[in-house]
Amino acid sequence: MDTTSRQTLGLIDLTPAHAHAHDSDCWWDHRAARWACALPSSASDAGDEPTPPVATTRDAAPAPGVDVRDMLVVHTALLRELRLAAPAVERVAHGDRRQARRVEQHLALLADVLHHHHSGEDELLWPVLRPRLAPPHAALLDVAESQHEGIDHALERVAAARRDWSPEAAKGSGAVLAAALRELHLLLAEHLEFEERHLLPLAAVHLTEAEWHAVGAAGAAGVPRSALPLVVGMFAYEGDPEVLATMLRSAPLVPRVLVPRIAPRVYARRALAVHGTTRP
Repeated sequence: MDTTSRQTLGLIDLTPAHAHAHDSDCWWDHRAARWACALPSSASDAGDEPTPPVATTRDAAPAPGVDVRDMLVVHTALLRELRLAAPAVERVAHGDRRQARRVEQHLALLADVLHHHHSGEDELLWPVLRPRLAPPHAALLDVAESQHEGIDHALERVAAARRDWSPEAAKGSGAVLAAALRELHLLLAEHLEFEERHLLPLAAVHLTEAEWHAVGAAGAAGVPRSALPLVVGMFAYEGDPEVLATMLRSAPLVPRVLVPRIAPRVYARRALAVHGTTRP
């Protein structure tokens, strides 16, 4: 049963009074960081009126598994910026080298963040997760790894197009770059939807907190310190403040206090320079 189908069913309260053994009708809701379980079919079908969905409650019992919502913050920011990237290139006037450099600088940052994000998964997430999965679930990792390879090739095409475009900001090479960026965005959107639907729930229940946070730490280590306020601002633009605070919890005191205060302004300046608005 897929997530959409499950959401049409009533959900059972999983406080201790209603606790039960999770089965195939249960799934880890990584957005809420808790289990959600469908009512048995006999209960959901009983009566003349369908049972409306009821939010699962875990207030009285801590949810099992790892809170993986920080990955959603990263995904949201990358998808947004790559969706906006092609129009940013197309808005650059023919021969406007100064604006081309501004856009190129932003594209380089996005490529680096995406590269380090996926490298962390390839090196620290999939190899740890795979031995703990049943064969049908392990096969999902094969799909994700294949998608990573496709995205890596798309990033190479974008990099080549960037090198051709940025020195002269010619319209022809700009069109090639915009097309490569749209292809990258489509591949990434497909991959992240697959990862969020199938793999994050598995990571949430099969990894330890330390193993999960090692993946995020590896991605953060790839961000130059000078770019940290911009990247945090990019994440914070649509990110859950509670999750963002958790992401910065292991940072030294000064950056943990100062970066969240300045990050939104830093991102707003970058968005204005690249997208023409502080609210892209």
